[in-house]
Amino acid sequence: MKISIAMATYNGERYVLEQLQSLARQLYKPHELVICDDGSTDATLSIVETFSRTAPFLVRIYRNESNLGYSDNFLQAARLCSGDWVAFCDQDDVWLPNKLKDAAEAIARHPELTMILQNAELCDDRLCRSGRIFPGKIKPAVYGALSQYGFWVWPGFLKTVRSEIFVRIDSSMRPLNYFPDNARQSHDKWTCMMANALGGICILGEPAALYRRHEAALTGSYSGKSISERVSQSRTVESNHYRFLGEVAKSSSSYLEKEAAGLADEEWRHSLVRSAACFHRLADIQGNRESLYEADSILARASCYFCIWRSGGYIGPRFTSMGWKSAVKDAARVVAGSWMSAGASR
Repeated sequence: MKISIAMATYNGERYVLEQLQSLARQLYKPHELVICDDGSTDATLSIVETFSRTAPFLVRIYRNESNLGYSDNFLQAARLCSGDWVAFCDQDDVWLPNKLKDAAEAIARHPELTMILQNAELCDDRLCRSGRIFPGKIKPAVYGALSQYGFWVWPGFLKTVRSEIFVRIDSSMRPLNYFPDNARQSHDKWTCMMANALGGICILGEPAALYRRHEAALTGSYSGKSISERVSQSRTVESNHYRFLGEVAKSSSSYLEKEAAGLADEEWRHSLVRSAACFHRLADIQGNRESLYEADSILARASCYFCIWRSGGYIGPRFTSMGWKSAVKDAARVVAGSWMSAGASR
């Protein structure tokens, strides 16, 4: 079993050596390390080149002629890997020695897997551990196709993905991102969508990395929020957000249908078509939710609310079910919609 590591770098001189050293300490040695640098102007390339001379595995280094952005850079690195599996690697974290070993053992137990997901320990910029496990939201187990919510995501640096996905499926024209910061899905969201379509997702509970949070990190701090803060934040979400999510779901459905049409493998083609149909239902649910938040009368809001219930939008298939918190939030909107709208206008 060959596991390649795909690392994307960009001006990471401060932390990259510590990460590279943690790769060298892996109990299960990788087949190779593929590094794609996105035009660093600091000493990042010099550090990785020096490391490559004494690394206990093959290191291949590529420098992009133009800046691709972190997601396309990661996907490019994955396509350049020659292993059977690809483990994404950020430049600023530290892997624990068991990371690849645990992934390899999971693959050996379940050869039908598509993706292995692991957890990490949240740390500050000096790697002082907070005691929090991240993400830690899904019970460790093996999950089949369409077992996760349509808009789910797991951090890329905690993923080991079957390399066939990057070979068989075109990731260049990915669907719209369900976070509006980026036009297209990031590499971690895209791989989650594909694995959810194909099935064979294994989640391991044992921490596999130290997740460093620092000022230059591209993602958030993941600091805990109180219940009142979460309620306050949820109240700011209006119909335009659900309209946007509906557009994202339609984009995902169209993308999967197009990719399915080009696949020779009948099983993969069928899986992508099924996932496309689920995204189509998710688009309808988000459309009803948009209408609920726009409706002036309580009867119109109630009608939209019950349409969402009937479609499995709150409790039902995992792919479309938003959960009881969304049901409670929307019920409050149905009952107090006119008052809430008036309050917002003031």
